[in-house]
Amino acid sequence: MPGKRARKSDTAPVATNGSAAKKSKVLTVEVKAPVKTRVIPARNATTKKTTPPAAKKAAPAKKAGPAKKASPAKKAPAKKAPAKKAPAKKAPAKKRATPKPAAPAVPVAAAPAEPKLPEPMQFLKPRTAPVHALATRSTVPGTVFVFGNGDCGQLGLGDDMIERKKPFPVTAIEEQQIVDIVSGGLHTIAVAADGKLWSWGCNDQKALGRGGDEYTAARVEGLDNVGIAKVACSDSASFALSDDGHVYSWGTFRSAEGIMGFNEGVEIQGLPMVINEFREPIIDLCAGVDHAIGLAASGKVYAWGYGQQGQLGRLVIERRRKHGLIPERLRILDVAHIGSGSYHSFAITKTGEVLAWGLNNFHQLGLRPEDGGNDEVVHEPTRITALEGVEVVKISGGEHHSIALSKDGKLYAFGRSDSHQTGLPFDTLDADKKPAEGGESSHKKAISKPTLIEGLPKIVDFVCGSNHNIALAEDGSAYTWGYGEMLQLGNGEEEDVALPTRLAGQKIEGKTLIKIAAGGQHSVILAKK
Repeated sequence: MPGKRARKSDTAPVATNGSAAKKSKVLTVEVKAPVKTRVIPARNATTKKTTPPAAKKAAPAKKAGPAKKASPAKKAPAKKAPAKKAPAKKAPAKKRATPKPAAPAVPVAAAPAEPKLPEPMQFLKPRTAPVHALATRSTVPGTVFVFGNGDCGQLGLGDDMIERKKPFPVTAIEEQQIVDIVSGGLHTIAVAADGKLWSWGCNDQKALGRGGDEYTAARVEGLDNVGIAKVACSDSASFALSDDGHVYSWGTFRSAEGIMGFNEGVEIQGLPMVINEFREPIIDLCAGVDHAIGLAASGKVYAWGYGQQGQLGRLVIERRRKHGLIPERLRILDVAHIGSGSYHSFAITKTGEVLAWGLNNFHQLGLRPEDGGNDEVVHEPTRITALEGVEVVKISGGEHHSIALSKDGKLYAFGRSDSHQTGLPFDTLDADKKPAEGGESSHKKAISKPTLIEGLPKIVDFVCGSNHNIALAEDGSAYTWGYGEMLQLGNGEEEDVALPTRLAGQKIEGKTLIKIAAGGQHSVILAKK
């Protein structure tokens, strides 16, 4: 799940290990600065000391004015030839002046033609029967509600409404029969029943897949003849899975130094482009801040993007890091589900094993010490032995915390908890991560192993924002907890919430919720019509 970021510029993000800052306090122990804006965490996974960065919300970037039209070349004025003198006895005859030929107009250079996007390639015929069926989209439409901060257009309510304390409807797409919603760090994409996409939010690196207004929902361009079944969003890019198993993407990936690129030949991709490196149908997608994971129908897993924190499941040499932009298969087979955090990744095999890899500086991988749990970076998929005996059906994470959902509807949390990201009481924290008696709180408050979150009804789905979470209950209600100083918990308060709390509000009273999404500073829910 993507992390928080400020509006993108080409400057490099700051230190990796931090989390979102609050308006009245930063997610650290020593300093509590009243900052509401955000920055992109850097990817230096080897740093032992992890201090959360101040989260910044930059003001919306000013749009460039319209391009001036080239002035047409002026023709040289015609000069009249002097009239010839007539003989003295005859009246002077007036002759029409013969103009000189006009100066040729300077040719105006023609605008370069739009590069033609590649067509989807035919998949290779599989040698064995596919393990999974192709992805299908939901058929139950709903009304989209948003809450939280919308300085960069995340709420889709127009540029005059940039903050909502409680769930509020997005009326611009009320007639579009929306069936699914997904959020990145500062943008959201909605999937309609006809397979078309609608986007809103920060478009600095073209994550919306279109031009135009960022503050209002509008249709993603370039997919007129493609039906989309599923979407994933990173911080600066978006990914769409078609009904026939092709992956389309747009935007860009970022590294610690700034923009890394969309692929080896394109820095920023403005419109959806098919990724033809897959030679088999893809049936699921997920994304972190700057990496993406794809699950093939064969049960194979592919990863691409920025990989310096191990999130690609392979060692990426710095001088060849752009090779990470090409999807590459991991050495794991028979995978049933995939998941991701901001800088880490997960897979669940058909036999029920749960694997994790990537950044682990707050124990967000849930690994025991003997399995590499004390390593800050884990480059290869490693089994989470602490989840043995739990039938996990979904696992994903935020910036530095993770949550797993069991088949019987229970949630298990682990990782960073200094803003109550795990939804667990303080006495659950590891002994060495608690504050000293009478001293300041620890810089690294964390839960090192998967721990049951008590007090929830049966849960059917959940999402992790950067540092907050939403859980969807079987009865159609939702629960929120974690970092809340950007109003992303929907309870009307600019405070963190320690334990899962039922989401309420006049606009959603009596409604059944069917989908949930969480970004860095905002949240989105879909209520059944």
